[in-house]
Amino acid sequence: MNPRILKSLSILLFSLFLLPEVYAQLGKITIDLEKDKPQKFKTKTLKSEKTGEKKFTVPRRFVQNTVSHYNYFYNANNKLNQVIERARIANKDDYTKLLPFYGYSLDNTAAQKTDLDSVIYKATAGILLHDLRSNWVDNFYLLIGEAYYLRKDYDSASMTFQFINYNLFPHKKKDDDQLVVGTNENAENKAISVSSKEDRNIIAKTFTRPPSRNDAFIWQIRTLIDMDQTGEAAGLITTLQNDPAFPARLRPALEEMSAYWFFKQQMYDSTLAHLENSLPNVADLQDKARREFLIAQLFEMTNKQDEAKDFYDKAMHHTTDPLMDIYANLNKAKMLKSNDPAEIDKSIATLLRMSKKDKFQPYRDIIFFSAAQLALIKPDTAATVFLFKKSTFYNQENVPIKNLAFLNLAEISYKQKKYKDAYAFYDSLQLTDTTLGDIAKIQQRKNALAVIVGNINIIEREDSLQSIAAMTPGDRDAFIKKLSKKLRKEQGIKEGDSLYSNPAANYFDSKHASSDIFGNVTSKNGEWYFYNASLKSQGYTEFKRKWGKRQNVDNWRRASASGNAVANTANAFANPDDSTGNNNQLGQNADPLMAATVNPTAIPVQTDFSIAGLLANVPLTKDKLDESNKKVSKSLFQLGKDYQNLLEDYSAAIDAYENSLKRFPDSLYAGELYLNLSYCYRKLGDIAKADYYKNLLINKFDKSKFTQLALHPEAMEPSKKDPAATKRYEDIYNLFIEGDFEKAVALKKQADSTYGANYWSPQLLYIESVYYIRNRDDSTAINILKQIITQYPTSPLKAKAVTMIDVLKRRSSIESYLTKLNVVREKEDSQIVVYNDPAIIKRMQQDTSRMLAVHPNNTIITPGKVYLDSSKRAPAIAKNATFMIDPLSTQYVMMVLNKVDPVYSTEAKNAFTRYNSQNFYAQKIEVTKDTLDKDRTLLIFTEFLTADAAIKYMDNLKKAAPIQISWLPPAKYSFYIISGSNLDLLKQNKNLQNYIDLLSKKFPGKF
Repeated sequence: MNPRILKSLSILLFSLFLLPEVYAQLGKITIDLEKDKPQKFKTKTLKSEKTGEKKFTVPRRFVQNTVSHYNYFYNANNKLNQVIERARIANKDDYTKLLPFYGYSLDNTAAQKTDLDSVIYKATAGILLHDLRSNWVDNFYLLIGEAYYLRKDYDSASMTFQFINYNLFPHKKKDDDQLVVGTNENAENKAISVSSKEDRNIIAKTFTRPPSRNDAFIWQIRTLIDMDQTGEAAGLITTLQNDPAFPARLRPALEEMSAYWFFKQQMYDSTLAHLENSLPNVADLQDKARREFLIAQLFEMTNKQDEAKDFYDKAMHHTTDPLMDIYANLNKAKMLKSNDPAEIDKSIATLLRMSKKDKFQPYRDIIFFSAAQLALIKPDTAATVFLFKKSTFYNQENVPIKNLAFLNLAEISYKQKKYKDAYAFYDSLQLTDTTLGDIAKIQQRKNALAVIVGNINIIEREDSLQSIAAMTPGDRDAFIKKLSKKLRKEQGIKEGDSLYSNPAANYFDSKHASSDIFGNVTSKNGEWYFYNASLKSQGYTEFKRKWGKRQNVDNWRRASASGNAVANTANAFANPDDSTGNNNQLGQNADPLMAATVNPTAIPVQTDFSIAGLLANVPLTKDKLDESNKKVSKSLFQLGKDYQNLLEDYSAAIDAYENSLKRFPDSLYAGELYLNLSYCYRKLGDIAKADYYKNLLINKFDKSKFTQLALHPEAMEPSKKDPAATKRYEDIYNLFIEGDFEKAVALKKQADSTYGANYWSPQLLYIESVYYIRNRDDSTAINILKQIITQYPTSPLKAKAVTMIDVLKRRSSIESYLTKLNVVREKEDSQIVVYNDPAIIKRMQQDTSRMLAVHPNNTIITPGKVYLDSSKRAPAIAKNATFMIDPLSTQYVMMVLNKVDPVYSTEAKNAFTRYNSQNFYAQKIEVTKDTLDKDRTLLIFTEFLTADAAIKYMDNLKKAAPIQISWLPPAKYSFYIISGSNLDLLKQNKNLQNYIDLLSKKFPGKF
């Protein structure tokens, strides 16, 4: 047939779902397409339209079945399977996490829309171009439904499966079109049955597929689950499980749907019970291995180690994926029955044996990482560090695993207070990896350690240089000469190199040669660099001198310098003959000249390794020694402050402060040193020491500001405030919220003069700024909002403060624009009280009468809703002497604000309007402001079709409220649902508690 004709026929399929004239029985389907056919096809008659004009003889049946099968169904079915197979190949499972239920993504299948459209096209042509009495019509419809599902067109898929369910239902009598699906009139026993019996003869089993109606039930369940219609899916699953006519061939598929339903609900215990029974329904051996791996994971999550171990073993033997084989082996080794160290050692030994096998060599990073995790359980910190380092050594491309290894190493070093090591590991992290968790926290700790390590490096370097200066001249000269030779050798500088020769001679030589592209001196005859052995050797030496011997490791420059520092320190200071009596307590093993290279930003890196260059840094004069001590004193005190404030390591801070006090007793920093020591000792619970340094501070620095802080220690710790001050500020806060602005401002000034700025909160600052905005004192408001930005950078109110400042700066232009538009603004500064109104009472009575007329016996049949049991009733109506709640009637969401000034209630309305526009833009939810009485304001959110819909939106609103209206205390507001008639009645009688009681009775635990 002409391809254009076939293309036009594809649109006719949709009429099959819409026309009420469509009727069908098993083996007989009639379609009326005349009124919907395109004009140019009006005179053409399709094979499907000729159905019934001739007898369906055996030859005709054979021809129609054969052509339908091999010309259409076979090709369409193959293409559908190819779509799924490509999606499976494209899927990359992460075996470190719980696997998705299916081994392919619907996003991937939906991306193959062209092929799926082709399936729909071929199946449609197969229906319309052949006699509808053929045995393949129902199979074509199933292919269409599956294609719609894989396109993620869930509504169309569900309609197709429902069409198969209804139109292919087996009737006993030809004219019995009124038989209801789900009754027991067609069953010999009295059990309810909705399935089609599949008692087929040998010929039918050989040449045809089973009827697709029962398969459509399975696909309908899967579609409903993905549409989040879990209730409908559960009802259909239960019905089929108890259906005696449901075929045995589909029982594993039904078990799979049951497992999928529980999996989506994260009910993993129940998932396991059905998932094991679904194994016969897998596509192939690899799909079986994947499902066994998932079962093992679920057993592991439910602490059933033996069962998990068994299924990991099964997955290992069935899989063709080497990565799954690796993780099955790893996870099997980690299935510990207890935390017994002997058992952990046994599992670690198993993993280490795996690392030596050739087939596992590409995955040694994962193996050592898993072994390190086991050692961490033991715990064996030394083994953990060793194994994590082995993992990073073998890891070349697996960034998430490498990052986790470095993160674990960093945290272990941090807990051990090896802050230089911790910083090096944190610095090795790639912070673009979102799997690390809280990136901001990691970056914050890394930055803090960078500051601390910088100060440690300065102290160690200066102390080491002072140690060299304290040597006798002979010992010093011998030590510097030996050190220079060692460093030059490590940098690849030979003894005969003239890198430190006379500059004048170098300049003279340059006159007789020219520079090549590398900045080196070329020969006079212009010989190319790579052909000149002398120049290549010189370039190699220069590179080694400048960069050292590069290793194939992360952060090679810092790692090389750090390694050199350790080696140099061992050779220079561990030798008793070279002992210098170094008195540095923070860096006893510091390298004299190279320690700073661990943190290149702290101090300059030593590059001149000649004897003169090394001696230039040694403080041999009094001025240089004083300058060196000044650096140490400043860095030592700052180090203590960094330990105290950045890391809250009070023991390390005390060590630094005590060391500073011992070495530099005159450097007391106006008493701040005593104050910090007192604070740190108090944090550690040593009250005697804390009081000792507090008394020293008061006696020696009685006029210092630090003495005032010592007298008010709560001001040093804003997070733990004085109860009396906290109560005082909470009262001020409530005065602002309730609108008593003048009194609140006056009391706040008094409190601030007593307690300082430490007791300010972002919420208090925000509502204070709103007060000044109301009074059009924009400059004061902007200054207050800037305090929120600078003092509370992590507060949700920071973004609001930034936006508010921007609006205030453009306030005049915005108001001018609105004035020109002649917009009538809502009055914000007054509270409207609604009193008894006869019109309201009349409207309420009319709504109540209408409600009772619609639901006289609490029974409702929703149009378009199909019930398997025709006796289904609507949810019962709840009522008391005053109110009545119908869950199926339209409802509003109502927010009640108690004693909140109109300024802040209006601000709350604006906040939720913005929230709806960003998160529920498609629903166009409106927020209106109303009042209940002089103390209670109402925010009414657009009505919803049912109580369930309103409650679902209300739950989202509750979660968002602490951020959207963070300036309002939670005690000041509450959320409910309410119908229009109940709202009118509530505004008339004011009896909110009566309504809440009924609401709580109808929806327990929701209000």
